[in-house]
Amino acid sequence: MNPLLIRRRVVWTMVLLLMAGIAGGWRVSEVPAAPWEASAAMQAPASDSPLLKGQYVKKGNRADTIRATLAAFGLPNLEGEWYHIGPFDNTDNAGFDTPYPPEKKFDPTASYLGKGNQKVTWQKLEGFTPGRIFDLIRLYPRYRTNTVAYLYHRFESPLAFRLAVSLGSDDTLSVFFNGKRLLHEPYHRAAAADQDFVELDIQRGSNELLLKIGQAGGDWAVYINPAQLPTVLPAGVRQQLDKDFPFQRTATPAIARGGREAEHYRLLTIPLPSDCVLEVGGLGFRPDSQLLACTRRGEIWRIENALAEDPQQVRFHRFASGLHEALGLWVESNQVVYVVQRPELTRIRDVNGDGLADEYVTVCDQWGVSGDYHEFAFGPARDKQGNFYITLNVGFGGGHQAKVPWRGWCVKVTPQGRLEPVACGLRSPNGINFSPDGELFYCDNQGEWVATNKMHHIRPGRFFGHQASLRWVKDSPFAGLLPDKAASGMRYDGVDGSGRFTGRYPPHDPPAIWFPYGRMGQSVSEPVWDTTGGKFGPFAGQCFVGDQTRATVMRVALEQVNGVYQGACFPFRSGLQCGVNRLCFAPDGSLMIGQTNRGWGSLGGKPYGLQRLIYTGKEPFEVHHITLTPQGFDLVFTQPLDPASIAPAQPRPPITVSSFTYIYHSNYGCPEIDTRAEKVGALVLSPDRRTLTVPVEGLRKGRVYEIRLEGIRNAQGEALLHPEAYYTLNELRR
Repeated sequence: MNPLLIRRRVVWTMVLLLMAGIAGGWRVSEVPAAPWEASAAMQAPASDSPLLKGQYVKKGNRADTIRATLAAFGLPNLEGEWYHIGPFDNTDNAGFDTPYPPEKKFDPTASYLGKGNQKVTWQKLEGFTPGRIFDLIRLYPRYRTNTVAYLYHRFESPLAFRLAVSLGSDDTLSVFFNGKRLLHEPYHRAAAADQDFVELDIQRGSNELLLKIGQAGGDWAVYINPAQLPTVLPAGVRQQLDKDFPFQRTATPAIARGGREAEHYRLLTIPLPSDCVLEVGGLGFRPDSQLLACTRRGEIWRIENALAEDPQQVRFHRFASGLHEALGLWVESNQVVYVVQRPELTRIRDVNGDGLADEYVTVCDQWGVSGDYHEFAFGPARDKQGNFYITLNVGFGGGHQAKVPWRGWCVKVTPQGRLEPVACGLRSPNGINFSPDGELFYCDNQGEWVATNKMHHIRPGRFFGHQASLRWVKDSPFAGLLPDKAASGMRYDGVDGSGRFTGRYPPHDPPAIWFPYGRMGQSVSEPVWDTTGGKFGPFAGQCFVGDQTRATVMRVALEQVNGVYQGACFPFRSGLQCGVNRLCFAPDGSLMIGQTNRGWGSLGGKPYGLQRLIYTGKEPFEVHHITLTPQGFDLVFTQPLDPASIAPAQPRPPITVSSFTYIYHSNYGCPEIDTRAEKVGALVLSPDRRTLTVPVEGLRKGRVYEIRLEGIRNAQGEALLHPEAYYTLNELRR
């Protein structure tokens, strides 16, 4: 760099300091990390930028201050002329993936056919201000549902730089900048600031920004504003902004991550025909790669071209109907599928090969149904011997929760159709599956006797905590081996109310995974294992679990310690259109996601649907798995770490560890109790920089360890996509 330019920059910085009356130096309070801090480019100091003249301009809030300061330095701030065009059709959300003409080129003189074959043209957008939620219905009052519109902004810049931008939308959102799509998410949500962040690589001269906002129903709105002052401005100016207006996220972290998650795993929404109410209860691929989906409404749909890149090529055919709340299926061949209905396991066959079910045969109906609405049946999972495993929900409301036989049990149905009880203590076990090594697991939902959502390893004759099922022990092969009532009131870490360790633990098998309520979902569903051999990214062999309420997919990495399963759960993918009820890996390695809100409500806004999650090939920087050691934990990462990010002399610790536990009782759920910060020792990085040894003093079984890694960076200076993990510790490493 020219030395004269360096001297001028130093002089100009001092002038700014004097003007602000703080020549002795900027005193900046510590502020929380913001999403854009993950970018090394955003953190790097300006080097060869032209000398900028301007001053910090404080307004009444952070958003307005950012725009005013950018304008004072002569930089673009998203103010100025905006244009809009629409509406275009979005029936069944098909418009989300349809590249309408405005995506190809901005032509202010062009006209196109829009929704209802009406002519649409670009119009000047009146009353639009960045930093405010803008109501799109005011533009198109006649088209309040199933609609897409575009907003366009062209601006000039005196230099090239990068600008972080905050976005929000109701509903779907796509962002294009200078011809490149930066964000494409099928959200169904209310609009708010900071729901997504993108980085604009602004070039010197002219730049073009295009927003595409899709509408399903209800409100329709959009938000955009610069999220931070860029690094081409003096550091003191940027620090003053964070001092005056510390960043406070207004959207939930999971949703705000949606844009970054999409860089690695993109969502494809499959449009549904108008006569298909696809409240998915089960998914499975046939050998011919056609997908079968059974529904709560009692139908089975055969889906052709389910893996087409163009979702408009997907075709739906009703294969079977008249079932009673079908909540799971297992595909045997192109002609035969087994389905779990509320009262039975049924074998359904296409006898003549015409694509329609001809034969319905009851395989087993030996469990009870009382009429309680909560008596769901889930599964089936099938072992190598041909046995099916089914989990049976307890009832809810008045009277006993196991009014009829085998409610709250996992049962086995033999190839001959005989029912055999396997294990008890289940509550609402919405999902059962085998791991690649043949071990059986199920997920359960928070409620009475269940502190929070959890995942259990099923073994014959074991009890998992819900006591209603003990009513039927007397009729099982485990009479005399299992109690008809169990003690309660103890903590899972063996400590009593006074804080004294007693070694008295709840009298049931502990879960392999606790999912902390709210932070890791609220209504877990089916566990599935990645057997794609790397087609789905770097997590081959690990488990993925859906959540119905939060409309997310979570990741689980298990290990065995002293013969007992335990491990960590991580956030994985948020921003789905509806509650996640069923997961199924496709032959091409993508993940099919069957959805329903089942009338209970979920994030996303859609009542049901089908989406496909596809690995983009861009490896995410994540904690791959966590291994317990005698002294603490070994954290293994997908990419090498930057050693500087774990150096002791940091403004904040790169890693923090806390822990908590629960109480075993009949109350509905349990809050996290005895939360405490754990003492972390000196970190040790392996020679390949992928494994970080984290010593933690005083590890105790029966606790969940929350590990946060806000300060960790990879070799490129990037932050973790998900900087949190929750490790369930059942056994200590000897």
